[in-house]
Amino acid sequence: MIRTTMLAVLSGLLPAQGKPYAFVEREPVSPLEKAIEKVLPCVVKVHGASGLATIEAYSSGVLVSAQGHVLVIDQVMMQRGSTKVVLADGSVHPAQLLDSDDKLGVRLLKIEDLAAPTPFLVPSQREDWRNGTLVFSVGNCFRLAEFSEKNSVTFGVLTARTRTGLRYKLQDMDYDGELLVTDAANNPGHEGGGLFTRSGEWIGLNAKVVESTETNTQLSAAVPVWAIKPFLDRVLAGKAVPEEDPKANGKPSGFHGIVLFDKGGRTSPPAYVERVVPGSPAAAAGLRADDLIVRIGENAIRSCREFRHFMNRIGAGEKAVLTYKSGSEVKRIELVLTEVKR
Repeated sequence: MIRTTMLAVLSGLLPAQGKPYAFVEREPVSPLEKAIEKVLPCVVKVHGASGLATIEAYSSGVLVSAQGHVLVIDQVMMQRGSTKVVLADGSVHPAQLLDSDDKLGVRLLKIEDLAAPTPFLVPSQREDWRNGTLVFSVGNCFRLAEFSEKNSVTFGVLTARTRTGLRYKLQDMDYDGELLVTDAANNPGHEGGGLFTRSGEWIGLNAKVVESTETNTQLSAAVPVWAIKPFLDRVLAGKAVPEEDPKANGKPSGFHGIVLFDKGGRTSPPAYVERVVPGSPAAAAGLRADDLIVRIGENAIRSCREFRHFMNRIGAGEKAVLTYKSGSEVKRIELVLTEVKR
């Protein structure tokens, strides 16, 4: 970057005291360039907590109000006190965590120290976008953009509107609604960014790269904004989001006897076992304190919240298959859950 910038200065393309870029930006000319220029300030960079090798501490988000509300894909990196939003002008702001929707896999953040209203996007009123629609996707792929550097834009077409079985890496994707599948790549960091038509209409929130369990192929997809809008309207209006019914197949969840260590001020840390209730299914299976639960069935467990989310779906008399790490060993056990003790 430095060498390229020096060449630009020497060639007269860039003043020595100018912006640190190797080119001179020009005004957008085509309708597509103007559409991109309009939405770029509304897609922000999001940074959070990590500490785990497979979890990136960066992603993207979409501004949805002048008061600094940011819509994101909910991830483990979103932790209270560790989540920051970087606006298009390069300013860094701490963000408050608001409500999430487990079914949609999204969350709303709120920038805490805004000095001025932010630009924001409004979901498209149309839902009839067809295959072949030209689209572009905006996000901070591979964390290439820092501070005031602009997010990346990828181009493609809407290739499918589908409910096919999908998974995040090896985790079943819990959202079972309609997805917008495109060939505009969702690279790491692109999740939470926006999917737009060539005229700049916001039609989707980028998901992480997902893998089809039907075809074993990786896909770039987005959750349609019309599926998210009811959640968005509720939270922006200050209304509570209804909690998911913690019942498995119409009956109460079963008892497993696992107590997780989720204290210390973090929203949802990794699913470490604090203790095991004596005489419980977990105790009978040999689970111990300090074991780290990493999977329930085929679902990857990256947080205490994900553990509770999936275990709440298993009823009394049903089997749960747990994969966990005990010291340096990875083990697998089966629990038959019992009725909850009163």
